[in-house]
Amino acid sequence: MEQWRKNLYMLWAGTFVAGMSFSIVTPFMPTILREVGVGQNLKLWTGIAISASFLMSTFMAPVWGALADKHGRKVMIIRAGLGMAVIYAFMAYATSLWQIVVLRLLNGLVSGFIPASTALVACNTPDDKLGPSLGFLQTGGALGAIMGPLIGGLTSELMGIKYTLLWSALMLLVATGLVIWGVRESVIGGAKAQTDLKRDLKTAFSHRFLLSMFIVVLLFQASASFIQPILPLFVQEVQGEGDGALATGLIFSLVGIATVIAAPRWGRLGEKNGFRVVLLAGLVGGGIMAFLHMLANNLWSLGIMRFVYGLFLAALMPSCHSLIAKAVTPDFRGRAFGFSSSFAQFGFFLGPMAGGLIGETFSIQGVFAFTGTLLFVTALWVRSLSFDAIGQAQAAKPEEFSLDAAKPIH
Repeated sequence: MEQWRKNLYMLWAGTFVAGMSFSIVTPFMPTILREVGVGQNLKLWTGIAISASFLMSTFMAPVWGALADKHGRKVMIIRAGLGMAVIYAFMAYATSLWQIVVLRLLNGLVSGFIPASTALVACNTPDDKLGPSLGFLQTGGALGAIMGPLIGGLTSELMGIKYTLLWSALMLLVATGLVIWGVRESVIGGAKAQTDLKRDLKTAFSHRFLLSMFIVVLLFQASASFIQPILPLFVQEVQGEGDGALATGLIFSLVGIATVIAAPRWGRLGEKNGFRVVLLAGLVGGGIMAFLHMLANNLWSLGIMRFVYGLFLAALMPSCHSLIAKAVTPDFRGRAFGFSSSFAQFGFFLGPMAGGLIGETFSIQGVFAFTGTLLFVTALWVRSLSFDAIGQAQAAKPEEFSLDAAKPIH
């Protein structure tokens, strides 16, 4: 078996385990905050706690991307896995709101497991296999996101949130071990890159297509994360009785199930018919389903809407990753994905904060309406972009980096 396939399968397993770990924490942030004494403004503080990690990641992602191009992506995956495992273990013993917020900031400082895994696959996979491979890799994290809330809901009800967080830390150690043991990285395109963050920023931001894709990533990630701080509370509202921990885990898992089913198919469809079509379909379909969430009045209807919503969201990240990867040479992909991750993290930062604020100021239904609106706006942005004359970026020599058309990107 070719090494790139071995790396892909092993990183799929690593992102699956890491995805379980990540998704154990976020759905139960209201529970974590209640445990440390937060009573008033719970929606707002939930949004702040979730967003804190993404705020720090926004600034750190380009740094880790540059270091990945210079020192290798595998070492960045290991760094992120070990660092976040320690943070989750400390969070299990937090006793106040400020400790949770500080630990979430530190989590953002060291994060980057899945973005670094994506960059490694993008740099070690033949171009004609890139779309399906990135779609397949996404299913690892998505399948983990299915299992994580289920495990989190079960352990939270049986043992409490402390042991849920400790279990999450243990899973990150397992994911890191899989990468250490099973992944062998090769740098396509020659020697490891010489990086300079200031020059790299100028290089990437001078490429209009790349910058446009970064903005698209920011907008749809913000849209997708508006719902995060209010969904556990909405589940409790439509359920009517009980604390809703297990139901919350099930509802959160449905988007992951949909992603596992749809992401590889969207990847193959993108390679065949163009990633612009796939991206537009995902944005428009996701926007429609976000509005339909307003009609949910029981767990069954909410579950169906979350599942279909996930089918459309599954089209977005593989399409953007494929377009970004094909717009640059392999030795610049770590930095390109670092910048993309930075925009994504900023979207994740804005989304929960805005969602919590809208939920407090207006209503939960208002959050769904705002989500659908922003997804439609993002679709209009994508429709306005030119996808026909974007050539390969000369990232190995940033001074030669230009928009000269070499071949179309679909």
